[in-house]
Amino acid sequence: MGKIIKFDNVLNVRDFGGQNLPECSNGVANGKLYRGAQISKMSEADKKKFHTFGISLVIDFRYETERNRQASAFGGVFRPDVLELLPIHELENGEGLAPHEAFMLHELSTVEDARRYMLHSYADRPTNPAFISLTSRALKRMATKGETVYVHCAAGKDRTGTFSALLLMLLGVSADDVLEDYMRTREAVEFNMIKKMAAKRMEERYGRPYDPDALEPFFGVYPEFLANSLDVIGDANTYAKTVLGLSERDIEGLQANYR
Repeated sequence: MGKIIKFDNVLNVRDFGGQNLPECSNGVANGKLYRGAQISKMSEADKKKFHTFGISLVIDFRYETERNRQASAFGGVFRPDVLELLPIHELENGEGLAPHEAFMLHELSTVEDARRYMLHSYADRPTNPAFISLTSRALKRMATKGETVYVHCAAGKDRTGTFSALLLMLLGVSADDVLEDYMRTREAVEFNMIKKMAAKRMEERYGRPYDPDALEPFFGVYPEFLANSLDVIGDANTYAKTVLGLSERDIEGLQANYR
């Protein structure tokens, strides 16, 4: 599998290519598929590194409210095209918060609360209109243009994780290798530090204290989380055609471009 990459101000970045494909002579391409966390605080060195990788397309799964609060720091040598969620107002609330933020504000008290929410969100994601729309647009473009991409959400593990898993399955990667890629976030991120920092930021933002341990499911990765998405997706090719509207030619294009 591709390597985990260190940046100054971007977390959880890795090349998620490199898997072996037993049914063909090639594996998933290295150096064309990157995933990670949001990129609002990139240093100039970070921008140069992204540019050096040849990334020309960024796929941003954050809600509009998240993007407005932490706008991607493009500029200098790094000026990619960007695909992002379209505003789908029935998915938003009147408080200007993404769904997970509204849950954190109003309902999160215990680790059980967080775990229950995460299991539900993974199960809901493959049928979520916003996720479907962006995933469809992104995969169709990738099938046609074969660009080097960076896909991210906020932490680069949940929305990004479901998208990456689906793409890898369409490329022919085994379920075991898909799960292994998903779990590599544990290698890339120091969760104990992050959950403590997050608890402090959330207290400042929402005006009430948070137990850092209650945030663990929000910042960790667990096999059962991704399994909930994959159970809903079922056969990846069938899901891509019937839910995302991809054609057989689109799937063949993805395979030709990324393996």
